[in-house]
Amino acid sequence: MEQRRSYEQEIDLKDLMFAVLRKWRLIIVIAVIFAVLLGGMKCVKGLGQLQDAEYVKKNQETYDASVDQYNATKERLEKEIVNLQESIESQQEYKDESILMNINPYDEYVESATFYISTDYTIMPGMVYQNPNTAASILKGYMSIAQNGEMYNYVLGHMSNPIGIRYLKELVKIEPDYDNNMLDITVIADTEKRAGDVMEYIKDSIADSSDNLTESIGEHEISLVDESRYVTVDMELDKKQKEFSDTMDQLDTSLTEKTKELEALEEPANTLLSKGSILKSSIKYAVLGGVLGAFMVVFFVCVAFLMSDKMVSEKELKRRYALMVLGVFRRQDKRKLFSFVDRFLDRLEGTADREMDDAQTFEVAAANASNYMEQVREVILVGTVSPDRMEKMKDGLAPFLKNAELSVGGNLGKDALAIKKAASCDAVIIVEQRNKSNFGEIEQELDVVRSLEKKVLGCIVL
Repeated sequence: MEQRRSYEQEIDLKDLMFAVLRKWRLIIVIAVIFAVLLGGMKCVKGLGQLQDAEYVKKNQETYDASVDQYNATKERLEKEIVNLQESIESQQEYKDESILMNINPYDEYVESATFYISTDYTIMPGMVYQNPNTAASILKGYMSIAQNGEMYNYVLGHMSNPIGIRYLKELVKIEPDYDNNMLDITVIADTEKRAGDVMEYIKDSIADSSDNLTESIGEHEISLVDESRYVTVDMELDKKQKEFSDTMDQLDTSLTEKTKELEALEEPANTLLSKGSILKSSIKYAVLGGVLGAFMVVFFVCVAFLMSDKMVSEKELKRRYALMVLGVFRRQDKRKLFSFVDRFLDRLEGTADREMDDAQTFEVAAANASNYMEQVREVILVGTVSPDRMEKMKDGLAPFLKNAELSVGGNLGKDALAIKKAASCDAVIIVEQRNKSNFGEIEQELDVVRSLEKKVLGCIVL
């Protein structure tokens, strides 16, 4: 006895796709209905609101408030972005031009010098009134020259590669000692030459200013009492440079965030009602309704296809039961409106090229059956199709199978007479119809054939 064939159901995506496409009329009808319903409802609702003066006024106020808020936010963001861009450009320019920001804090060149200011002031014993000590005033005079830029302008005027005065001031530190009439000057730089040159020009500037201070304040003498030159590690400068770099990073981050915020800012949609806006909104909802309706039909067709037990294609007979398909008759669909679309789908699916007229199909089916008949003499036609169609199958095959005795059985799952006929025959031919025959009934028939140990020549599909 032939063993039952195990089968794991598979979904043919091509069959599923064409099952959906062949419902194109239903899809279009439902899509149109949903489009008309949603579009019409939106149009009626919009026209009703347009007639409501209070609603129109409230809608206008809401829209104006949204526009004002949008404009204010946009203006604020644009100003912030401009300010950030200017700050970044200024910071970048400072970073590029500043000597201080480009000094290696672990390799800092330092020049220091200490000046002493002396006058002819002496304390006369026994005298009530003394000459005034002008040393402090003279020291303040030197500090004034440094602070008002006269000394820095002198240095810049003599440098071969002058820099901005703001960058020079960062390199020079001047500290007065009024108690001891001393002036400490420290110069830092990125190279030994630059530090040395700046210090030399500062000395020259002090010497050049000495005569003017003598004339305006009093006689004095300023002398260099200590001078040193060395390389050091400046952790304070390292900290300052890192803080400056962090500040620039924060500015870049802020600029990026503000730019994104401005780009994401959307101008409020015009919600003011008018006949034009109502028409546009109705069209939009009509399109949405059409898409929704089409999707619903496609969804239910897919569900029906997956849940259905009906035979859609003859390929399933071969996949499920390893049956030989003897012949496939062309579809006998009724001619409908726009049937050229159905013919196009047939060509697209490839079924149109395989279809033959009935006479040719009978001849091919009989030829295929003859190849499997061997010593078979009595053959009956069984299946779930109607008796009339079964008789037509027998009449069509008989002229081509003269060596066999053909008879019509019936549905082996429901007809007891058909089962008795099958028990006395040599082989059977199964006849089934697409979109009508159920796999459950087909399998029941095959179980009967197996139990009778009869040969299945193949299957004919209508």
